[in-house]
Amino acid sequence: MTVGRDYLMKQPSRPSAPKMFLDSRVIPSAVNAAGSLEVALDRVAVRTGLRPVVILTGSAVAGLLVGWSLWRKRSTMSAAVSNEPLLIS
Repeated sequence: MTVGRDYLMKQPSRPSAPKMFLDSRVIPSAVNAAGSLEVALDRVAVRTGLRPVVILTGSAVAGLLVGWSLWRKRSTMSAAVSNEPLLIS
């Protein structure tokens, strides 16, 4: 393969608009949010004296329980509205 004279003169094509949006808006915002959560977790760990993994696990379990109870409440509400028999498992 030979390299032509204008090889270094050609400009590469620009990235697409969605990639530019992702690279310039979404990813920096996500990194900033993750950093803020890390700092908050570290501060709570210092104040409480608990290890960060214990705090993180506890908050994840609490979030799962809240989500599960909301999902359960929504499913029982929709069963009551639709006049279908409520199956309790």
